[in-house]
Order: sequence, then structure tokens, then C-alpha cells
Amino acid sequence: MIKQLTFTYHLSSAFSAPVTHHAFSVKFLPKDTNRQKISGLDIYVSNEVKYSVAEDNFGNRKLYGLIEETHDNFEVTVSGTAQTGLDIFEEYSAFPAAYSLLKVHTSLTAPGEKIREYHKNLELETCSGDYEKALRIMHTLHYTFIYDAGATKVHETAENALALGRGVCQDYAHIMLSLLRMEGIPARYVVGMMQGEGSSHAWAEALCNGYWYGFDPTNHKLVNDDYIRVSCGRDSGDCSVIRGSFYGCVTQKQTENVKVEERN
Repeated sequence: MIKQLTFTYHLSSAFSAPVTHHAFSVKFLPKDTNRQKISGLDIYVSNEVKYSVAEDNFGNRKLYGLIEETHDNFEVTVSGTAQTGLDIFEEYSAFPAAYSLLKVHTSLTAPGEKIREYHKNLELETCSGDYEKALRIMHTLHYTFIYDAGATKVHETAENALALGRGVCQDYAHIMLSLLRMEGIPARYVVGMMQGEGSSHAWAEALCNGYWYGFDPTNHKLVNDDYIRVSCGRDSGDCSVIRGSFYGCVTQKQTENVKVEERN
């Protein structure tokens, strides 16, 4: 089913004292894929600061710039319309060199004793192919791992999260990536938006039979017309929404809000 989804993403960073020479990079610019078409993209950066747009090695778009003036708050708003549900998969196409990295474990997805034991109990050798393996991983993980917003930290590893038995969408995705890569299946971490969520969301994609399919173990859903994809990479580190540096000895508090609605 094809949908027209309007979206607004708002990111705010509040500093405890004024800062200067603030170099920023924000990776939250959705683009066209086989599954979606983006239109009417509107970008606002604090005080109408000038910025540039580039792509990283995985084809993710990011905006970056420099604020030299003194300021104690930084905001970015990205809004637009996404036509979703155009296809159920994405073709294996651009950035083949980057794709080869998606079969390799990272520090966040490397399996330890817990994941190896979990992998063994899945009995994936009884599946008929990679797609069925991914479905079994998603199904089992959803029903054996508990969603708990306060259980894990931002840079929690898949192994530690599975040992805890609870975590957030980032943890579900990292664990699924670890299990897929143990099977030799190229897999990537994805950040995006979906209806019904008030913040950004994460899921996993697996390369099966030459196509990228999206699997959301948090919600036990195949990625469909409810989802808007923004970025992808080896793990959450490649998809960090904001990075930056500045002059000033301060603390900062970041908040984000996401609104996705279907347009009739």
C-alpha cells in the first residue's frame, strides 16, 4: 500500500553556558530509495546559519556547518513528505565497497558467549534460506528480549544487551545484526522514522537474494509503508544523528521530537 506521510524532525541542543566556533554535522536527511520518494524537504538551522550537504561512504546525506558567534542553543528542524510503500525491498546497487564492510562485526555487534549460545539455539541451519533465517531471528528476538528504555546506555554492545535481556530499539537492531553476520549475511543498521513513534527509530536490514529487506524486531514487523528510512551503516555509530565540536567548558542537553502523520 502506498502512503503519503508528512514528517517533522526537530533536534535541540541546550548548552549550560555560551559556546563559540561550533562545528556541527547532522545526519538526518531522508532521500529517495526503492521504497520511498521524498519531496518538499525543508531544513531550518538555528539563526539561519549557512550549511552544506554531503554524503558519507554509505550514501547517507548530512548537513554541516560552522557557527562562529556565541550561542547557548542549537536547533535543527527537517520536514517534508515521504511517499512510502513503493516496494518491499531495496535493490543492491550503489556503494559496493561499503557493503563488503556489512558482513564484518564491529565493536558494538561482536558476538560473545551469550550471543553464540543464542545463535546456536536458533537452529538456523534448518531454515531454507537467508530470508527465512532473518525472519526467525526477528521473531525469536522480539519474544525473548524485553523493551526497557532505561536498561542500556547509548554505546551498549549487543553482547551486553543480550546478557541483560532488555533494551531499546538500538539494542534489538545490534543483536540482530550480530546474528545475521554470524550467518555470513550482509546486514546494516538503519535509522529512520515511523508512524506512532515520537522519536527516531532503529531496525536492521539484511541482504537476501540480492535485495535489502527491512526487519524491525522491536515491533515484530517487516519494514513497510509505515517507515521512512534516513540513514544506514555498520552499527549505530555510523548513523549518529549529530556530531560536533565547540569552544567552551559546558554540558549540553539534547532532545529530539519526531512527528509522522498520514496525509489523506
